[in-house]
Amino acid sequence: MLLKKAAEREFAATGIEGIERALFRNNAAGGRSSVVRLTAGSRFPRHAHHGTEEVVVLAGVVQIGGVELAPGDYLFTEAGEEHDVVALTDAQIFVSSQKATPVLE
Repeated sequence: MLLKKAAEREFAATGIEGIERALFRNNAAGGRSSVVRLTAGSRFPRHAHHGTEEVVVLAGVVQIGGVELAPGDYLFTEAGEEHDVVALTDAQIFVSSQKATPVLE
């Protein structure tokens, strides 16, 4: 069993201004599960999905691939799809990717 308590969550820089990640786990295929914290106006560049990805908005409002998502909204991305992520407000999202997602820009 792997347990990550919210009170002990530690965010680390991603190398993209205004975006931090609290990693839950990496998988053998290069994917990962984490909570991503974004400041309003930050943008995670367009990236390609080599596997599926699931996103749940925990707080705030983001735009993923041109679609606005608010708390509680869920997005499933198929392998082969591409999109960017823009924080319309300060936000937190849960992201679980099956495989690595290389940045295209």
